Amino acid sequence: AIGYGEVEVTAGDGDNMLSVRMKTSNNVLTETIVTAQAVKREKRSLGYSTTQVGADELTQGGSISPLNSLAGKVAGVNITTTSNTPGASSRIVLRGGSSMTGNNQALIVVDGVIMNNSNVGTSGNIGGLTNQVDYGNRGNDINPDDIESVSVLKGPAATALYGSKGSNGAIMITTKKGKRRDGPSKAEVEFNSNYTVSSVLKLPDFQNKYGQGDVNGVFDDRRENFSWGLPYDNQNRPWGQIIDGQQRVKPYSALPNNVRNFFDLGKAFNNNLAINGGTENTAFRLSLNSLNSQSIFPGKGYNKYSVNFNGNADLSNKFYASVTVNYSKINSDLPGFGQGDGSILD
Repeated sequence: AIGYGEVEVTAGDGDNMLSVRMKTSNNVLTETIVTAQAVKREKRSLGYSTTQVGADELTQGGSISPLNSLAGKVAGVNITTTSNTPGASSRIVLRGGSSMTGNNQALIVVDGVIMNNSNVGTSGNIGGLTNQVDYGNRGNDINPDDIESVSVLKGPAATALYGSKGSNGAIMITTKKGKRRDGPSKAEVEFNSNYTVSSVLKLPDFQNKYGQGDVNGVFDDRRENFSWGLPYDNQNRPWGQIIDGQQRVKPYSALPNNVRNFFDLGKAFNNNLAINGGTENTAFRLSLNSLNSQSIFPGKGYNKYSVNFNGNADLSNKFYASVTVNYSKINSDLPGFGQGDGSILD
């Protein structure tokens, strides 16, 4: 790249005009990009355009999902999630949708291996009410602290490298590797931990003047015209079933905080431990991750435990071997959304 070098000029007393001449400065670009074959090459030697995001940018906001961390960092990348709950599905679309009926999601590639990032969940329509459960997708298996860089390919470049699977673009994720060292083997240990608290930001404004109405003795809050009952008067009214011949009663009064009191304080505790080391001809990296999350919905949560290992070695002057293993165990109990049967909001 051609630019201009820095020039310093001393201004003397009484000088009304300064003549400054800039000198050109030639700088060679040395940025490297990981290609579709998981081989590092200089960015200027590539025949296609790509955008790269480093590890520092991805982990700067402390996001638990590596895919959600791309939001706002790459032009033309649209990321939508079903919720902000840990473990929720993420949908990535590059440069807008290209199909009205097909899949518009970008292809996810981790260390040269294609990952199936399709949404997993159930949905239904019962009694005119929708109910949906999100079980997440495989992008959540990746630990953000294991990522070295993310390269984004858009349009024809991804199609040329990955065929029809890359027609919607590609997200190429490169994980961290061990570092080779001259001399005796030496291991480095890294540990980080973060704790996140979440709460309900905004609740609907409920009226607290009238009680629940009924249609022929049956409560039906889906129909607006029949959901209004008598005004609250704080008088004791029959409530609940008759037990041991006694009718229970309670004041007919509003409960202004009943919805707010339903929700809990959400908590997420994320821990990462990594060990890397190597010699002149070998290198390895082992990382452990645990994520324990408690939802704002009572009794709901998400727990993930993952192990990532990669190692490489020079077997001879001509042969090189490497291995990468990633294992995740996830216990997901995410809440259902909508107002159908089984929904926590019903």
